[in-house]
Amino acid sequence: MLVSAAKKAAESQGYEMKRVPGRGLSNVWNVKKGDKAQVASIRTTRDRWIAFPPLDGGKRWKTLSGVDLVIVAAVDSKEDPRTVDGHIFPADEVRSRFDAAYAARRKDGQTPKDGFGMWVALDRDERGLAASVGSGIGDKYKSVATYSVAELIVGDANVGDEAEAEIDDADETHAVALEDHAGIPALTTISEVVAWARQRISKMSGAPLSAVKLDLKIEY
Repeated sequence: MLVSAAKKAAESQGYEMKRVPGRGLSNVWNVKKGDKAQVASIRTTRDRWIAFPPLDGGKRWKTLSGVDLVIVAAVDSKEDPRTVDGHIFPADEVRSRFDAAYAARRKDGQTPKDGFGMWVALDRDERGLAASVGSGIGDKYKSVATYSVAELIVGDANVGDEAEAEIDDADETHAVALEDHAGIPALTTISEVVAWARQRISKMSGAPLSAVKLDLKIEY
């Protein structure tokens, strides 16, 4: 649902989108607006924090270092989700904020691990903590589109590439199987759970994802 919202928001701004081939369940996309071709990463969030994994001791970032844009779909509230905001951020600024966040956490005595997602808030965090550094990009670059959750659920009735890409996003940041970094369930629709299960079965069995078929039956 959230990946669909991110794509829909970008398309509303005139972007044509095509997933980068050869990346498995990739959340990296070739995007084009007019004659300008770029590469974008889609990020989804239910608590208005986004993550990228640092590499080489924070000198570069997995996925983020190789894209021009970051497209984000963010739920308005994890406690009572009603709408999803679509944002489009210049990747240069996202990198700058993640670099600052990494440096602040190191200065605070923390050691962000290579390959594990480091989280930065979309909304300005006024607490004055090391984790607050880099926050607020969502305040600077306002949402380009807002969709109701009900509208997105109706439009995302089938299990497809979007749900699978959303699970890949969780894998890339080394999220715990069915939870995000705050312990809140990260899979909130049946389609997301089925997509996650298909991916795990594919990895465990060595079979291609397209060969994994699940028959879900709910009996009262």
